Amino acid sequence: MLDINYIRENPDAVKENCRKRGCRIDVDELIKVDEERRRLIGQTDDLRKELNIVYKQKPSPEELEKVKQQKIQLEDVEVRLAEVEKHFLELMSWVPNMSSPNMPEGLSGEDNVELKIWLPDQGYLSGDKLGKGDNAIRYMPKKEGAKHHIEIGEELEIIDNKQSALTSGSRFYYLKGAGALLEYALFQLLSKKLLEEAFTPMVVPLLVKERVLFGTSHFPEGRDQIYKIESTNIEEQNELFLVGSTEPPLFAYYMDKVLKEEDLPQKMFAISPCFRSEVGSWGKDVRGIKRVHQFDKLEMDIVASENQSQEMFDLLLSINEWLLQQLKLPYRVINKCTRDCGYLATYFQYDVEVWLPGQQEFMEFGTDTNATDFQARRMNIKYTDREGNRRFAHTINDTGVTTRTVIAILDNFQQPDGSVVVPEVLRPYTGFDVIKPKK
Repeated sequence: MLDINYIRENPDAVKENCRKRGCRIDVDELIKVDEERRRLIGQTDDLRKELNIVYKQKPSPEELEKVKQQKIQLEDVEVRLAEVEKHFLELMSWVPNMSSPNMPEGLSGEDNVELKIWLPDQGYLSGDKLGKGDNAIRYMPKKEGAKHHIEIGEELEIIDNKQSALTSGSRFYYLKGAGALLEYALFQLLSKKLLEEAFTPMVVPLLVKERVLFGTSHFPEGRDQIYKIESTNIEEQNELFLVGSTEPPLFAYYMDKVLKEEDLPQKMFAISPCFRSEVGSWGKDVRGIKRVHQFDKLEMDIVASENQSQEMFDLLLSINEWLLQQLKLPYRVINKCTRDCGYLATYFQYDVEVWLPGQQEFMEFGTDTNATDFQARRMNIKYTDREGNRRFAHTINDTGVTTRTVIAILDNFQQPDGSVVVPEVLRPYTGFDVIKPKK
């Protein structure tokens, strides 16, 4: 949530940012509604003060009649205020975070800007090879005669999305045997790294209330991606929603809390199943397990002070890169443009995309987002600085590992004989160095 004071003082900047982000929000209407809201709040306060003064005295019959009329007036104003407050919140809910000056303006992925390209046998490519859109493809390795990951998975008997179609419908899957162990190994490897970096492991609720999803800006814009649970069989008849990431419950752990600056940053990670409806993606990546309704994920989240914000963003990105370099997977880092930068909370966002040589395409591996104080305002996460002032915290989130990492390993390390070589760094966790077809 943007600070309404900032919107009042900088309407033109907010309008321009909305244009860049493709958000159709009438800023002038918002300011007008805000003015009406403040007028009604003032009127309500004045009427309550007048009534309190009268109640402290012994009112005459004439004054009692006046009090009666004032109470009716107060009730009418409160009803009107509730309506205006609701409209105000609806409008505010669609105002995006201000965009970083370093975020490129653009309409789609073609306008995303490459920041880094890394290849296992070459390291980082020089800056003159960086570009936009699909520029990096020309430098990436090829794998002739390569198979799609679902073919490899089926032949190795480690992925089964045919049986899952019977049990659950399309876009679900089973990971079996070595496939499951490969995913577990990835979680173990990254968890070890995060513990070394002083992250706190968390086990979190996967069903959350609406306020939590609103707080992280997954509502209202991403509502069609979220599964809602019917309240009939839920205690207290709460409306609950399945999370598409542990980001909402992780940040919600600090909801309505005031931290101390000396206790920041708070670094957390959680491993869990995640659930997304994938509305609007019908026909996209339907083959295999790339875009599914349920997947496993390790999420990395940080609550920080304003001064720590950039440093923590850089830390999460460095962890993404560390993992891919440990796995020896080719990748690039891109600076997401204004209309491709994810949700409204984004101040700036980098994607790490792993290369699939067999498919000759990049696949999103991780998304590193700095939301500044946008989510903290919605969730009321504050800290007291060293001068004793209360400030809204900054929130930074990133993907650590998802099931897509298994896809990248199968694609990059498939062998002509049908086997898949396990990255060396994972072998202490898997207990095997190659996955072979069963004879």
